[in-house]
Amino acid sequence: MPETVVYTRNHGSPYSKGLMAQSLSASGLSPERAYELAQLLERRLDEQVGRRIDVDDLRELAEKVLGEQEGEEALKRFRDWRRVDRLDRPLIVMLAGTTGVGKSTLATMLAHRLGITRVIATDVIRQVLRAFFSKELLPAVHYSSFEAGEAVELVVDEAADRDLVGFIRQAESVGTGISAIVDRACQETTAMVLEGVHLIPGTLSEGLRRRCIPVEAVLAVPDEQVHRGHLLVRGGERPAERYLSRFDQIRKLQGYLVERARAEGVAVIENQSVDQALPEMMDLVLEAVGRLSSSTR
Repeated sequence: MPETVVYTRNHGSPYSKGLMAQSLSASGLSPERAYELAQLLERRLDEQVGRRIDVDDLRELAEKVLGEQEGEEALKRFRDWRRVDRLDRPLIVMLAGTTGVGKSTLATMLAHRLGITRVIATDVIRQVLRAFFSKELLPAVHYSSFEAGEAVELVVDEAADRDLVGFIRQAESVGTGISAIVDRACQETTAMVLEGVHLIPGTLSEGLRRRCIPVEAVLAVPDEQVHRGHLLVRGGERPAERYLSRFDQIRKLQGYLVERARAEGVAVIENQSVDQALPEMMDLVLEAVGRLSSSTR
């Protein structure tokens, strides 16, 4: 049976269940359910007399199938998400979390679900800073986040925690790079997922926030034994022993991020399982898109 060809202006390409499923999953559907609907849509296309369809007509048919199968709420979320492509500002997702909470895995899965191709870890920014600035000039960036207290020679406030002082200094240095990356994304109107411990809630400037669709969350693992378990499965270049020896510092940074999140009204997502955490992140993104879509109608 010949394939249905989808036309955009004068260019045509075969209908793809995979691409349609990815588009539908951005409305919050599971990948499995989204693929089922993409298959149903393919059967609807096969029933048509012609073997070609305009991309706008395909989108209209997809909305009809989604509404019939999943209801008005799913349809509204899909339409809100489609409007992101026509907005003059990019979606910027910022997923904070300390070592071993699963933020890299969640960020990658979220980006795939949303069709975002740019995922940046803040530790990469720290590594770049290490290459350009000496240990004497920027000592904090030459340590891991949970070891940054070693860069603090003198704590002015005796009540201050050396580990947190070192981490905050490191985060401030990395924050300059984060702001530059977000600024570039805003100039290019390019959606992006940022993940890392340095994304302290509430520190992105108001000027940058107005130029994008910011979505912030802190990923946490409240149960200490579960958190230890995450660290134990690490291997290769990141041996578990190093992290476990600094487990108290890692937990301390998590406590600080969670406290800041609550003070700033930023969501805290407990990563008991990625199957639970991913839908929660999707909800945050779609709520932000929905709010902006409503305000621009």
